[in-house]
Amino acid sequence: MIRGFSTRKIDGQKTLGERLRSVRQSLNLSISDAENGSKVRAKFLIGLENGDWNNLPTPVYVRGFVLAYAKYLDISKEEAIRLYEAEFALKKTQNPSEFSYKNSIKDVKVILTPKVLGYSLLATFVLAMFGYIFFQVMDFAGSPNLQVSAPGNNLVLETDSTDVYGITDNDTVISINNETVPVTNEGRFSTSLKLHRGVNVIKVKALNKAKKETTNVLTIEYKPKTALIDLEKNQ
Repeated sequence: MIRGFSTRKIDGQKTLGERLRSVRQSLNLSISDAENGSKVRAKFLIGLENGDWNNLPTPVYVRGFVLAYAKYLDISKEEAIRLYEAEFALKKTQNPSEFSYKNSIKDVKVILTPKVLGYSLLATFVLAMFGYIFFQVMDFAGSPNLQVSAPGNNLVLETDSTDVYGITDNDTVISINNETVPVTNEGRFSTSLKLHRGVNVIKVKALNKAKKETTNVLTIEYKPKTALIDLEKNQ
């Protein structure tokens, strides 16, 4: 509100915008001054003064702009609102096809008709099918999964055999040291492997239908207890 002025009455012969502009100009205020004082953006103040309703936001915001501008110019807020509502209603009645506010996103509503719903379901189905095919192709073209649960790598064992087991993709061929090992429907495999004294290299290979493979190489050292006893006796 501008200090030093009493509340002004609005000239009844002008539109709301013309009256707001007239008061502002009589106070030697620019639009920039009014923007800083009312905290309303200049483009909205210009829209109010020009009666350019199509380039203003929704009514709830415009009402706030009118109140803020009226308070800043020290004119009757009640009278300004009354004139705004009357002028808005009149113009909307006279030009219903051309007179509209810009709707905010939350005001936009989608009407679901059977046709729209049908197209939406069809589009969802098509997207789901493309997604399924894409992931199937990627799964087929990629290297197979291979997880060897046992034995661990770089172990030292005193027994002459070890169990080798793990999990892979379904329909994948598993070979251990070039010997094929059965795979269950859940992708599990297991076998018992004979070890020779010293270092043993265990090569586990998974091969899928796309001829892509994944290989896991383990090293195990077999040291029987008898070897330790013989070594102690020789010493």
